[in-house]
Amino acid sequence: MEGKQLAPDFVGATEVNGRRAQSHFVVFLTGFTNPGIVARYNFDEPGEDKCWSIYRSTIMERLVPDEFSAEQVWQLSLPVVRMSNHRLGLRRLPLPHIRAQLHMTERYYNYRPHLVLPHPPSSTWTSDLQTGDVSGVSIQQQGSFFGFSIEFSVTTQALGLNSPFLQVPFLNLMANLRQRGGSVRVRVGGNTQETATLVASTPDGAALEKDYAGIANPTATLPLVFTTEIIKMMAEMSALTDVYWYMGMPFNDTQYWRLQIAEVGEAMLGNYLIGLQGGNEPDLYSRHGHRPDVSPQDYKDEFGLLIDAMNADSNIPNKDLLIGPNLAGMWSPTDIWETGFATDFNQNLAALGVERPLFPGAPAYAQFVGKPFIVSETNTASCGGFPGLSDSFRAALWGIDYALQLAYSNFSTVLFHVGGQSVYYNPFTRSY
Repeated sequence: MEGKQLAPDFVGATEVNGRRAQSHFVVFLTGFTNPGIVARYNFDEPGEDKCWSIYRSTIMERLVPDEFSAEQVWQLSLPVVRMSNHRLGLRRLPLPHIRAQLHMTERYYNYRPHLVLPHPPSSTWTSDLQTGDVSGVSIQQQGSFFGFSIEFSVTTQALGLNSPFLQVPFLNLMANLRQRGGSVRVRVGGNTQETATLVASTPDGAALEKDYAGIANPTATLPLVFTTEIIKMMAEMSALTDVYWYMGMPFNDTQYWRLQIAEVGEAMLGNYLIGLQGGNEPDLYSRHGHRPDVSPQDYKDEFGLLIDAMNADSNIPNKDLLIGPNLAGMWSPTDIWETGFATDFNQNLAALGVERPLFPGAPAYAQFVGKPFIVSETNTASCGGFPGLSDSFRAALWGIDYALQLAYSNFSTVLFHVGGQSVYYNPFTRSY
């Protein structure tokens, strides 16, 4: 029977069991077109067509054997043992809702089965390398490009209650990101940074307290006070996970600068403090009722007053950590550039920044004046996002694509925002 083709509709693997003293053997076949067959071959039966008998055969609905091609050849090996060689060809794999034509190079299997690998590719090839500059590439990016922004009012929920009680899930996340990206950048700020005041202590001993009775604006921004425990927590996390921080200088009262934030921030964080935002969304001050009638020129002038105050403060050794203009979109960056903001204050600016990245030409201008350009706060939608969208897996995929587009467009850092308990766009789950 050498060369005899049996079970031509079978594609899969076989197992053969038999003994020398017996005149028969049993074959178990498991494959695509016949998912379960138990067959018996008896050498004593007269005639080749009568040697086979089927003990069991499994039929699956909606499985079309004609979609497959196969050859199964039985050959005599030992005196009473016959081996099977399968030559399989998969023409098309029909799956529900998929109309893809799949092709597979023929593979050869023995009864174990064993895959015979193709020859390895050639180890020599030619490639034309470009020796000059490559057009259209972005600036060189760092592994810490993608970071986070934490609303000041929820720092005790995201980071920890105080320096002895740090949130371990947040530490684990930072450690994982550091392992993969080298370091992590996190901003503590947002609307509530504008009303934040550093105090020696709070009445109940908490690191941060909110004045719910003082809410008087459309965004429900909470006036709050905090102690040095907040900054000490940040320093502890930096020591453990190499987190670099952005903080904010309040602009809600430019007659009395609250420079203690910069003083304590620089003293406790050292080189881990990489930026101080001068105001948060100043182009929305009037609209949100924070301050009346603020213009781009007003902001530029007041930013200069902040620089003067910092220069006169000996407790602020690093004078060049400021970031501006931190716009939301009511003004364009050009409105600020035309005031001379970036050129007049160049030596005091660590970076230029916005909170809405859809400003064509702004990254190029930042390169022109020699500054990084960051998005200090972004997400799927403003003011908390949308249920079912911002908290979905597709939003995570969108965030990756969005960040990579910003990297390609020469933004230097993008920070995804973490808000309150009723917010849908938080990039990670906070502890409550």
